[in-house]
Amino acid sequence: MNFKAIIQASILTWEKDSNELFDYDSKSVSKSLIKTETPSFLLRNGDDLEFSSTFRSLAGTSGMKYILKVHLIDKNFAITPVSSVNGKKLRRDHFEKTWLVVRALKNSHSAKGYRLAEGDVIKLGKLKFRVKEISSTAVPGLETFSMSDMLSQNQSSEHSEEPPPSKIYKLPCRICLSESNDDDNPLIAPCKCDGTMKYIHIKCLQQCLRSKITSRYSDCSVSFVWKKLCCDLCKKEYPYKFILGQKVIELLDIPKPPGQYIILEGLCKDKTSNKSLHVVSLCSKSSIKIGRSQECDLRAQDISVSRTHAMLNYAAGHFYLEDSGGKFGTLIQIKRPISLAHKITIQAGRSIITFSMKKQFSIIPSCFRPISTMIDSYLTPQPEGNLPLLPYNTGIPLSVNNPYDLLESAGLCPHKPDEYSRTNNVLFEHKQLGLNSSYEDEEGTESGDSVEEVKLAISSDEEDENEEKRFDTSAI
Repeated sequence: MNFKAIIQASILTWEKDSNELFDYDSKSVSKSLIKTETPSFLLRNGDDLEFSSTFRSLAGTSGMKYILKVHLIDKNFAITPVSSVNGKKLRRDHFEKTWLVVRALKNSHSAKGYRLAEGDVIKLGKLKFRVKEISSTAVPGLETFSMSDMLSQNQSSEHSEEPPPSKIYKLPCRICLSESNDDDNPLIAPCKCDGTMKYIHIKCLQQCLRSKITSRYSDCSVSFVWKKLCCDLCKKEYPYKFILGQKVIELLDIPKPPGQYIILEGLCKDKTSNKSLHVVSLCSKSSIKIGRSQECDLRAQDISVSRTHAMLNYAAGHFYLEDSGGKFGTLIQIKRPISLAHKITIQAGRSIITFSMKKQFSIIPSCFRPISTMIDSYLTPQPEGNLPLLPYNTGIPLSVNNPYDLLESAGLCPHKPDEYSRTNNVLFEHKQLGLNSSYEDEEGTESGDSVEEVKLAISSDEEDENEEKRFDTSAI
């Protein structure tokens, strides 16, 4: 038997156009049904969605946007988001991002929701978070662990007596006004300031930056919020860490919790927005609530987030995101191909699209039929630049479009040792995630360097020695 597939898209469109949101509680929705039998583009034309078998130029048009393309990958129909065509990137107002609807998922095992992976982008209402790190290693004896206790212990260890100074400097630290320092707390010139504002102790700088970070914590979560970390005078943005001779010094050090935890990074629209980082530990409980209510363990303060919007569950060594009936839904961004072998529901802008595939069979002797399974398509090498077709909701991230990272997550290529796994600092840069890269659209955003070499201050003895060399005429 051979078959021709009919791709059917059942569409619900919210009548109100508001920040690309869809109100799951509203009855003011329009319904439509469209079909295609061939590889096609799915476009929005005002309130309507339509299939197009050819690429259309959107120059001079209004209200038309690309959503995704239906195409064949090794004889399997799949959908892939459209942000570029023929290697040419589309303008941001010419395409809509696509999101997986979490509440429509049905897992075969007892856990509910979507299985999170590092790199996935979560959307709750208008707020977006990227999964920065997941640790699924359970440690016994942490049933009474509290995030607030861990933070208080870390802060108390920072306040220790400083050793007596080993060198004296003419220009003082602009914070403590001390002219002395030692090897563990040197005077440095970290920015463009000059004169009496040129030097600052590394520990004074660390304390100043730490004071700019607002923290809010509960027993199982802690949230850090900050704006751009830069010099208050010259506005130079500080890097994540400094190189001082042979030493590397981290400006901000927030420890990771023990046991099983997940770190979520809030995504910014631009450089003026606040940045945020949320560390959730599930040692003392197996699930937490996410929402706007004060009863929630992880609070998301935005009017588009429901009072109890979602649940974060830990089951069988994995983290799952479950929708708790949020008004504007719980979504996962799609950046790679997804097979249409099973029914799938996605959101694009203010439309909910449910894809299903119907097969029309024709009788052909089986000896003339190639034997092909879905696993064959997963293992088939793809042309360079193309993304592999991999299953979803299995721990392989949906929001990653790097072929190597996807194959590594699927266990189809060797794992590269990552420096991030060896550090205990939450703010460490990791796969473009971290202190200076938490922007919603990664392309076209400028960020500060993660590492920068700085100059040490010149001591009084060294300065006098340099002056003597300048006026030494014995060599003439």
